[in-house]
Amino acid sequence: MNVAPIVMLAAMLCLAATTPAPAETVSRIAAVVNGDIITTYELDQALEAQLAKGAKQPTPAQVGALRKELLSRLIEEELVQQRIRALKLQVSDEEVENAILDVQKQSQLTREQLEQAVQGQGLTFAAYRENLRKQILRYKLVGQEVRSKVDVSEREIRDYYRAHLEEYRLAPTVTLSAITFPVPEKAGSAERESIRAAAREALSRLGQGAAVDQVAASYSNSFGATGGALGRFSEGELSPELATAVAGIEKGGLGSLAETEKAIIVLKVDDRSPGGLRQFEAVRPEITQTLMDQKTDGRIREWTQTLKQKSFIDIRL
Repeated sequence: MNVAPIVMLAAMLCLAATTPAPAETVSRIAAVVNGDIITTYELDQALEAQLAKGAKQPTPAQVGALRKELLSRLIEEELVQQRIRALKLQVSDEEVENAILDVQKQSQLTREQLEQAVQGQGLTFAAYRENLRKQILRYKLVGQEVRSKVDVSEREIRDYYRAHLEEYRLAPTVTLSAITFPVPEKAGSAERESIRAAAREALSRLGQGAAVDQVAASYSNSFGATGGALGRFSEGELSPELATAVAGIEKGGLGSLAETEKAIIVLKVDDRSPGGLRQFEAVRPEITQTLMDQKTDGRIREWTQTLKQKSFIDIRL
């Protein structure tokens, strides 16, 4: 099973926040869940970790409300673990390792960097692996108990598309090539004018059909010019100087010289796209996933409540 990297990152960010709390002298029973117990020590650990995340000191009433909420979460987690055991779900070492590799790829970290990040959160890497294993088990359980029973209809997908058309509009883009003539930091007006004259000459040669890289190469020794493709840009991504230089220039056209403090730039418009609306078939998979996630979130809450209703839960606080 290949668990999505985003799930793994959530595990790293959320679970790594748990830190040991001082042991209390006496640990009492906070709740009994189908014969399994949750202790006040476990509850205090969860409370300690949660309070450590906040910048403000909560009031006694807020602490009491938070303690009640955390006990509810611990009860739900115990029910989840009981269900996992009942279904005999397991996670192999290979699955955990693949999940770690997904985290590394998603966050662009080496194994050593990931281990350092985990240790920086106060966890050993072995504890991190165990937390990850629990997250994968939960993911499997939700997949089997909830997600497998969620369905999205064609009509729902099309209705969502029509209701969110603005989200699927593509911004106009322009694809550029350029020859850049650097301007020395202490260049005077005469030196800048000399560089500008060379840039105008390069612009003229491009207008006669010469290739950008060839023209740039011919000025590399004398002016330190460089040239090539800049890439594709949407509205707002270009600097004001570049945007002004290519405003209204169609595909294949040449812009005016773009001048900055550090360079004079010759621009060629390689392509232009007016933008427009992404086609329904192109966005169907992501809409389907969005609707699946939304429905799954709701079903998980329903499923959790059903677990509670079918269970013996005795809260003793």
